[in-house]
Amino acid sequence: MSNNDNNKAIVLLSGGIDSATCLYWAKSKGYDTYALTINYYNRWIKEIEASRAIAREAGVQLKEIDAPFIMEAFNIYGYSNPKYKSSDARWPFYIPSKNILFYSIAAHIAEYINARWIIGGHIKEDMLFFKDASKEYIDTINWLFKQGFMLSEPAEIILPLADLDKLGVVRLALELNVPLEYTWSCHLRVDEPCGKCNGCIARQEVFNIMGIKVR
Repeated sequence: MSNNDNNKAIVLLSGGIDSATCLYWAKSKGYDTYALTINYYNRWIKEIEASRAIAREAGVQLKEIDAPFIMEAFNIYGYSNPKYKSSDARWPFYIPSKNILFYSIAAHIAEYINARWIIGGHIKEDMLFFKDASKEYIDTINWLFKQGFMLSEPAEIILPLADLDKLGVVRLALELNVPLEYTWSCHLRVDEPCGKCNGCIARQEVFNIMGIKVR
């Protein structure tokens, strides 16, 4: 945090482990913390419910923004389109231009509530796979924010988990008493985690290492 007296922060909250850990990290650092979740097209209700529950448990205000024009790749191309470029199971759930869209929405809200900070939950693996999650890309967005703010000091994106892998994030979550039982990691539209998608597998591998028994 800078020496600026404004310590109001917006945390982008998806309902997953990483963003939940960011929310609790922000509170632990003394930020005046708000949460933002973006309901893009066909977003599964379990993610939305997880975001609501985590914000409630953290005692922070959650703002929900409906953005039905934003779609995951499988809603645009179908599941097997060659535009995915590889067989990586994450491709169908890729959202084109996601981060510049989400952070722009957050910056818009930041300006009118006078929030100085936007906190994102990108971790090391995200930055290796998604080009728009890299530090360089986020630095560029921060540069753009400085050019465009009119009525207040520009919001700045900070990434507290950028140097952590999933195991490191879960270790931090345990230290911060994040209610992991409320988080949702499954990529599929199911009532119970499928146990087979990339999100479920990564979650269970780390939980097994840490001896965590929640789903």
